[in-house]
Amino acid sequence: MNLTLKHPSAFDQSKVISPGSVLITKKHENIYMLAYEENEEEFPYVLFSLTDAKLVQNYDIMPTLADIEDWIGEVTIVTQKNKLTITIQANY
Repeated sequence: MNLTLKHPSAFDQSKVISPGSVLITKKHENIYMLAYEENEEEFPYVLFSLTDAKLVQNYDIMPTLADIEDWIGEVTIVTQKNKLTITIQANY
């Protein structure tokens, strides 16, 4: 998987989380995204892995960085999806 910055200031050093945030972990160098499902009433916040396209956790309220790190480990980089280009290459 290749990551390309669209802008030099794409990475948020403050690690502010919001729907659409892309999170990269130190432990396994995995990439995750926090999404908001407008039509979902009970658990509208969804954390899923972009590395292997798996659901990680659903939340009923906006999770904190600590909530997310409980599931995926230490987050080292946070950026918004519109500031990052992700290229996934399939190896057959």
